[in-house]
Amino acid sequence: MFTPARKKLLLAVLVLSFGVQTGLVYSDVRSEPLSQAAREGRALWQAYACQTCHQFYGQGGFLGPDLTHAASRVDSTRLVSLLTVGSGQMPPLGFSDAETAAMAAFLREMDRPEIGRGELRMGTPGEGAGAQAAFERAVEAALGAGTPGGAGSAGGTGQDLAEVAAGFEAYRIRPCSACHFPFRDSPVGAPDLSLAAGSLGADSLDRVLAEGRPLLGMPPPVPPLDDADRAALTAFLEFLAANREQLEAATQALAADRRLDWGALPWWEYP
Repeated sequence: MFTPARKKLLLAVLVLSFGVQTGLVYSDVRSEPLSQAAREGRALWQAYACQTCHQFYGQGGFLGPDLTHAASRVDSTRLVSLLTVGSGQMPPLGFSDAETAAMAAFLREMDRPEIGRGELRMGTPGEGAGAQAAFERAVEAALGAGTPGGAGSAGGTGQDLAEVAAGFEAYRIRPCSACHFPFRDSPVGAPDLSLAAGSLGADSLDRVLAEGRPLLGMPPPVPPLDDADRAALTAFLEFLAANREQLEAATQALAADRRLDWGALPWWEYP
């Protein structure tokens, strides 16, 4: 039981802690404040609750891709499309040209490689860029090296590397990595894809790739997968299953040196 004296002491500590935190927040010195255009983009980011699905430097939601370095990866045409008609699970926002320009300015000024890299799920960033980026680099290296199974085959399974590579590309151009994490279930419950080929039969896997699993929260793939795409993606998932141990080790090694300068992060510019 807390005595009245201890309760007063605890309350005093809490009030003091709040005061110290407040002082640190409002004394934050920002040597590179956002421009007017970027502040307008930040207002849109906040108004549309973008942080519910997206992250900056690992802070935010997990449903959509991390946008830390989106300005370096997404060209203007693609950005306009994303902010007007949406893509996959991202709803159409119907942004005007001025709003799109403001959001582009915000993303551009938040893209600061000197601070560090976020948990990227697109592109080919450098080492230490997060699990998804490291996973993609590990797969690229494995495909580029050929394999333990000899020239033209993957992982000793006799798979055609070209078909596996096509499946990997089909995976990358769709928002699969927005929900699925490498070698583990994601926080939103999406399963480990490296186990999919083993847990689902061929017919079930093909049906999931064609129709999704809406009742379990997985929408149909966008853009849709045709017969050739599904065959290639199946080959890629079989490749992941056959080489899971090696690819997981390579992914962990590439992500081990992830660097982030927390002290330079402009926290109060985007929450």
